[in-house]
Amino acid sequence: MGRTPFAVNWLVLRLHRQHLEGALGVYGKGRLLDLGCGLQEHRGLAGGGAYVGLEVDRVRYAARPPLVWGSGMALPFGAGVFGTVLCAQVLEHVPEPAQLLGEAGRVLRNGGHLVLTAPHIWGVHEEPHDYYRFTGFGLAHLARRAGLEPVEVRPLAGYWVTAGARFCYYLQHFERGPLALLVRPLYAGVQLAAWLLDRLHRVEGDAWNFLLVARKP
Repeated sequence: MGRTPFAVNWLVLRLHRQHLEGALGVYGKGRLLDLGCGLQEHRGLAGGGAYVGLEVDRVRYAARPPLVWGSGMALPFGAGVFGTVLCAQVLEHVPEPAQLLGEAGRVLRNGGHLVLTAPHIWGVHEEPHDYYRFTGFGLAHLARRAGLEPVEVRPLAGYWVTAGARFCYYLQHFERGPLALLVRPLYAGVQLAAWLLDRLHRVEGDAWNFLLVARKP
């Protein structure tokens, strides 16, 4: 994880975590399922409830296994057993996103919440399992199809953060050998400028990412 502005992804990771912390602080209740938990970096966001990490990729995460191996397309849990489902940066890698949201809704208890983030403008990654990009309207539509009520849909930033982040990932092609000493300060300058410009003039239609909060009636 990029912990300083000298890392290529510092700004987007910082903003993403801030939005997740805010949403889970308001809507997160009870037992939390982290759907597609990866390295379980969101474990600390579970609050006082129990944390259950689920991951499908047994090769990539074998060194740090989750509590449960399984697929979001067919969750190995009964109905209504979680107060909160977290799905962060996973939906674009799922071939049938509507099916995943349906499964998330099934395992939520009545009154529980799904907190989900997914990209809108971003480069292809984790090939070949990168299938979709989402607008906020698309995420809300998928939630309704799954029988969930959208409570909140918001962009995580605007045009300037998107442009700055994508430019930093372009610069990453040159972060090797002695050039790294030049590229890393550029990361910091670009990301800090993008953060400031986004606060001055936020164009949300060009957001790199959206957050959805949806409630099970």
